[in-house]
Amino acid sequence: MSVAAGRSRVALRWSIVASLALAATMALGLTSYSQAGPSSPVVHGHRLDHRWVYIQNNFQLPGNVERVNGILDRAAAAGYNGAVFSDVKFGRLDDGSLIPAYFENLRTVLEHTVDLGFEVYPATAAFGYSESILWHAPDLAEALPVRSALFRVEERTLVPYEEEPLRVVNGNFEDTPSDGHEFPGWAWQDAPGVVSFVDKAVRHSGRASLRMTDIGVGNPPHGNGRIMQRLAVRPFQNYHVSVWVKTERFDGGDVRVLALGRDPTRTLQWNEVPVRPTQDWTRFDVTFNTLTHREVLFYLGVWRGETGTIWWDDCTIEPAGFFNVVRRPGAPVRLTSRDEQVAYIEGQDFDRVEDPRMGHAPWPGSFDLWHEMPLIGIPDQSRIAEGDVISASYYQTATIYNHQVTASLTEPAALQIVEGQLASLKRVFGDAGAFRGWMFSHDEIRMHGWDESPRHGDGSPGANLAFNIRALTDAAAVTAPGANVMVWSDMFDPQHNAASRDEPYYLVNGDWSGSWEGLDPGVLVLNWNHSPQKRRASARFFAQRGNRQILAGYYDAPPEGFTDRQWLADLEGIKGISGVMYTQWGSGYDQLEAWADHVWGDAPWVTSEPPETPAPSMTPLPRTPTPAPTAPATDSPEPPNRGPLLLPWAER
Repeated sequence: MSVAAGRSRVALRWSIVASLALAATMALGLTSYSQAGPSSPVVHGHRLDHRWVYIQNNFQLPGNVERVNGILDRAAAAGYNGAVFSDVKFGRLDDGSLIPAYFENLRTVLEHTVDLGFEVYPATAAFGYSESILWHAPDLAEALPVRSALFRVEERTLVPYEEEPLRVVNGNFEDTPSDGHEFPGWAWQDAPGVVSFVDKAVRHSGRASLRMTDIGVGNPPHGNGRIMQRLAVRPFQNYHVSVWVKTERFDGGDVRVLALGRDPTRTLQWNEVPVRPTQDWTRFDVTFNTLTHREVLFYLGVWRGETGTIWWDDCTIEPAGFFNVVRRPGAPVRLTSRDEQVAYIEGQDFDRVEDPRMGHAPWPGSFDLWHEMPLIGIPDQSRIAEGDVISASYYQTATIYNHQVTASLTEPAALQIVEGQLASLKRVFGDAGAFRGWMFSHDEIRMHGWDESPRHGDGSPGANLAFNIRALTDAAAVTAPGANVMVWSDMFDPQHNAASRDEPYYLVNGDWSGSWEGLDPGVLVLNWNHSPQKRRASARFFAQRGNRQILAGYYDAPPEGFTDRQWLADLEGIKGISGVMYTQWGSGYDQLEAWADHVWGDAPWVTSEPPETPAPSMTPLPRTPTPAPTAPATDSPEPPNRGPLLLPWAER
């Protein structure tokens, strides 16, 4: 569990909660805890020394103190003995943006957690869902290349230019068939006249719109209602798509503006159209980068639809210009003459290329799907004349599932930010006597490998991630020698997101295979590969590498859907499975007791004495008085507390 392999575990302090635990365990039919030493249930040969709960929380809100402490009390009574806390604000404990009450609230919860005898760890190193890193520097976002995009000087500003503009044919649905419901200009349409229709009565503008009605009823079993056309595109161009949508009692399905690259097949646009069941005409905007592709299959539509009606109208496409342009050493900007023979100088021939709203939508570290592209000025003394067409190469970032942007794995500045976060978490948790180490939040890293950031090993995504986790593990060992480090499994699991693959993984240039080479055997793995077909191979892989594991189970299932006891059974005989964690992403904690009963409710408990000399890394630091927090910035916006979510098409 610690950075140094094979550290001894220490007895947890059960005496504080003995009476509470006894009453609860009797009610659940569990064996009570022994007060002579730590006791743990043994399930299918696995001694579950660590029984944790994962709590995402916004410690800024005073009401959350009582709420979280109540969850912890219930957890202790049900036999849990640890907690992992996640709060995006853990990434900015030292920048003056948090109010004094934040630190008071956090300390109150931490002290209560320690009094319960719980192990407690903060989540950090948010590579994957990276708001807490990008808050400090949005330009550290992973970036996609735009190469040789054309701009023309109009009124001393650079305006995107295309000699043969890309357009969605009949995107306004004004060209209607003389008979039937199949729109001209589109290569393919789901069930014309059954689920998709020409509608001349309801439209955003013009004479007609595309209507889709009761898709799941009319087009079973998949419930798809889509319309598609092929677009010939230039590689590495970034486009903005706009479409107007109206709904009425619309229920079910994933609503998408989908751009699908060919050879290899790659989804280029991963954001949903977030419609409400009933809404008037609303404009939705997305962007996509063509990457290596020369042809894109472009869809408007619904996957797994059910009932109700959705209308589409006035779909347009245009170059996205310098929208969400990234500026950092690994993402340079180059402007040249159209023939690329003359290199222009920033600050002399053109104003600085930047997007002030990039990563500030609305607070630092958050990104939107679209805002008006920035216009870059041309100074009077420039070598670029009015009407000139120039070529620009640069890098821009993109969102996945409407919110996710990941930080660069290898830019030194990103690593330095995380190293600072390790130190601040050690101090704040240590002041409350609660510091034991950190949980690294590397998880579902869906964009990487396209920009000019430093590369390591063979330069592949897997090698770069191996470098990243090794560098941060080393930094943790320097910050707190002997402290514990743990990490989610998926990005290091060859049975999961680190699999070698032929098809692309989201917007990653390559795959994550080999990432595990950077994983120290002393790092504890929070394994959430619960696929019945893959979980034994996954657990065996980490066990053979020397990593102890806690199974991150639950995942929002109702009691009749609990499968984690079977998961433990399927791993029987594999060494190093030392615990389980109640892991919820949105359903809350109503099933906390029921899940405990499911996992260890009828298991025998084994009592052992603690080692004579506890390992320092497992001993909470003594509490110190709460220091006066830095005065907050009065106009600092407060992002919602948000972690990885269960979303359509996600790997979770």
